Amino acid sequence: MFEPVPTVVRAVRRLIGKCCVEIGIDPDIPVVLASELATNVVRHVGTPFRVTFVALEGRPVWIEVQDGSLELPRPRAAGPDDLGGRGFELIEALAAKWHTDRDIGQGTKIVCVTLKGEEEDGSGDGNHVDTACAEGQHGPPAGQSDLRRGFVPRAVAAARPA
Repeated sequence: MFEPVPTVVRAVRRLIGKCCVEIGIDPDIPVVLASELATNVVRHVGTPFRVTFVALEGRPVWIEVQDGSLELPRPRAAGPDDLGGRGFELIEALAAKWHTDRDIGQGTKIVCVTLKGEEEDGSGDGNHVDTACAEGQHGPPAGQSDLRRGFVPRAVAAARPA
């Protein structure tokens, strides 16, 4: 888990950059997207958070940021002199899509961005909670096989603070 302090955003950028290099994709856009999501948690949520990078064979890569709030992000239009408020414009421009998933029972939400890429086939839509590997987990959730999910893992990098 990352603590909600501004200095951890640098660690998130390093983590995502390393994940991208490990699977052979350009890290520039994923690093910007993850940095924006982490910054939003630090500025607006203020809870510890987890970052998960997922790359599965035949699926677009996605990045999830899970925090300890059920409040959904509220994209807003920034004025020309505003210092903030452009994050989701940036996400809209750079990601193939984004969405949120909430776990009412745990009191958490995940904001997920799916990267643009050649593998876009619409399968990145919807709920990623049951398909992503969480921090420290390098396989499917207990009781759920890759075959049942219909995915062949290409690479899954669990998010751990550096």
